[in-house]
Amino acid sequence: MLVPTALTGIPAGEPRAGKVYELTVGGTITTGAAGTIIITPRYGLVIGGTSLGASPTQNYVPSITTAPFLYRCLLVIRSVGLPGANSTVICTGKWESGGAVATASSQTSCAHCTTGAAISVDTSVAAGLWIGMTVSVAPSIIPQWHLWRSLN
Repeated sequence: MLVPTALTGIPAGEPRAGKVYELTVGGTITTGAAGTIIITPRYGLVIGGTSLGASPTQNYVPSITTAPFLYRCLLVIRSVGLPGANSTVICTGKWESGGAVATASSQTSCAHCTTGAAISVDTSVAAGLWIGMTVSVAPSIIPQWHLWRSLN
């Protein structure tokens, strides 16, 4: 996970239709061998929360030392219904990290979004936004700061 869900809390009953939450994370990444990255945001309190749509599998630049990264994700509450998975959300995010110095177009960029219909979740219980990252060859990802806020 990129940041613990304890840092991205959504109190029970707080979401309302049209509410937008933003998570921004910055830090550094060091990569070894060539590999791939998949980003999967989830709504809930634990790793097994509701998936909000995984990114496509994206190659990342190998052999990069302490490149800066910036990840930004927006979670939009589309509708709020009765308790249970009767509310809907959509989620869109993008990862950007530096590439090989003095090499054009070598940065890593990986975007994800909820495709098709909005995802059903339960907004009547406390939850959080969980960002899962699956990386084929373990890099060193060091989040140095994060910003979690409601935009409205």
